Amino acid sequence: MKFPEARIVLCKCQEGRRLFGIRMEQCENYWNATWAFPIKESSAKRENYDETEITGGVRFLDEFPGCPYCHTHKFVVCGTCGKLNCNPGIKGMFSCEWCGAQGELGGYDGAGIKSGCDL
Repeated sequence: MKFPEARIVLCKCQEGRRLFGIRMEQCENYWNATWAFPIKESSAKRENYDETEITGGVRFLDEFPGCPYCHTHKFVVCGTCGKLNCNPGIKGMFSCEWCGAQGELGGYDGAGIKSGCDL
């Protein structure tokens, strides 16, 4: 039995800048988000989750539980640093919890999602 490739992508919640991991499983040309879990920055770095990068389309499956803190199912990839953030219903403007960049929300083109810790 061949298991699909899976990676953990780090995300920061817009509510309190808390870190969590999202398990992404590769399925053809997509990465499916299957679950999420709180994680400490030191643990993420030790597991090398801060070095994860995925490219291609991303889908959040129906069974995906959402952010473990704010419970949103909406996320934003920062156009400056390429890292993932929660977007709990905020429309229009965006502020990255990783690098502080600000801008208007737009569509994701599949160019890639990077992860990293800011210890």
